[in-house]
Amino acid sequence: MDILILQWSFVTENGKVKQAFYEQSFSAEQKSYGADFSASGFLDVLLSAAEQTGMKVFIGLNDNSEWWQKGVNDRSWIETQSALGVAGAEQLYEKYAQKYPNAFYGWYFVFEFYNQDFSSAQIENAAYLLNLYRDGLYDIAPEMPMMLSPFLSASGAAPGRTETIWKSIFAKTNFRNGDIYCCQDSVGAGHISIDALDVYFRALKAAVDTKPELAFWANNEDFTQDDWSTAPLTRFVRQLEISHPYVDAHVTFAYSHYQDPDVGKTGYHIAYKEYYETGKIPECTLSAPEVAYTRSSDGTRVEIRGTAANPDHTLMGVRIKKNGETVKYFDYSQKYGADQFYFSYTDQNMDPAGDAEFAVYGVDYCGSEGPAAVFTASLVERSGRNAAQGKSYTLTLQPEPQYPDETGKTLTDGAFGQPVYYDTSWIGFLGKPEITFDLGKTESAIYGIEISTLGGGNAGVYAPTGFTVSVSDDGYSFRAVTTKSFDPDPGSDSGTLVNRVISFENDVSGRYVRITVTTNKSWIFIDEIKIFAD
Repeated sequence: MDILILQWSFVTENGKVKQAFYEQSFSAEQKSYGADFSASGFLDVLLSAAEQTGMKVFIGLNDNSEWWQKGVNDRSWIETQSALGVAGAEQLYEKYAQKYPNAFYGWYFVFEFYNQDFSSAQIENAAYLLNLYRDGLYDIAPEMPMMLSPFLSASGAAPGRTETIWKSIFAKTNFRNGDIYCCQDSVGAGHISIDALDVYFRALKAAVDTKPELAFWANNEDFTQDDWSTAPLTRFVRQLEISHPYVDAHVTFAYSHYQDPDVGKTGYHIAYKEYYETGKIPECTLSAPEVAYTRSSDGTRVEIRGTAANPDHTLMGVRIKKNGETVKYFDYSQKYGADQFYFSYTDQNMDPAGDAEFAVYGVDYCGSEGPAAVFTASLVERSGRNAAQGKSYTLTLQPEPQYPDETGKTLTDGAFGQPVYYDTSWIGFLGKPEITFDLGKTESAIYGIEISTLGGGNAGVYAPTGFTVSVSDDGYSFRAVTTKSFDPDPGSDSGTLVNRVISFENDVSGRYVRITVTTNKSWIFIDEIKIFAD
């Protein structure tokens, strides 16, 4: 690498200088209130390092976020920004051109055009803006080239129209020999698909060829917008290969962000370096991760645990797919050098009534996938055994006398009531009963309960709004299992059978099961409670 592009050296806002990264000399009238010049030594350090290492620097002038609103629609704004930009360039040239004669090489035009479908007036303004900068910079330093880096967008003009627009702009601009049109391919930013690159670069090449002074370069993006991670080498190389027939050189945004080992991107750097030296994408050998999983007893969750071996330090990450779609990616690029990685993931969006196929595999720094560990997270087959059938229980709140529990086992005798409040299979409470069941022995896999209640509002009888379940080994010390709430019974003034099934996320063990019933109405009628265990 022998080129470095500094995106901007100072920032403007509302026609004033807001921030600068060099020792500027703008007048007091040109500076905004509270302007920040605390990093004024930055550019000197950068140019000094570039001079020592043989790098040529293109220095960006003034950035201004107003560009995205003003663009090429406001001539007054264009004139103000170009005047500030050229004034800054004059200061920069005076300070650094002789001090760093090799590194202080070119100018970078900060504002980013894209293939917008310009009107004739916008084409005139675009050329006007470029000429104000280019003519001003030429007067300061005729020997220094200027680079601009427009981007591509699928929402902009089609390739043919893009070619026509840039030909029209080029016909009105005063570019000099050595100036550079360096197109951002926009694949990393997600503005365009990689399959559309060829036709756009062909169109831009045709436009640039009408301006003999201009060189045509490609700015190939080396990142992925989805999660702002580094692009795999396979994709990046394909971008290079597509643009290469049309351009004179390549730059990238941004090696310093996404491939530099100094920021933890060692694996990407090594992979790219091998490609650069050999012309071939490195071949890596990955093994399938070792994976174990458990599915919750209610079927709604799957917990996946695993280990991925990395003996040759080529493993970039581990990807988990569910039914063919990625649900989790573990990025290990910042942990380069580890011999193995441990991971765990819980999918909490399982269909409780169905199975799902998972594939877990490693991905190397080139983007190649290793062999997958594949498994189907099947539903656990349940016996449906009612461990509470015929068992005894205790009540903290006794039923009302007119709706008694005459046998002491009404809730476990298997007899269900009809949807009327006077059926003797129901027992009725005024309040919030707490029912504790003795299952007779410790059950090792209790996985849910079912409660049959009466609702509908007839005679003031409404379905309960919630249940809390806990378990115990000794009948004294209870452990909470779950609390489940339901929508309030709207009432219809007619009896309704309301059956509540509560599945536990994980199996529990215990001899005693306690169920606390809640309501926001008066009467609670229950005829049967089942406790399921395998």
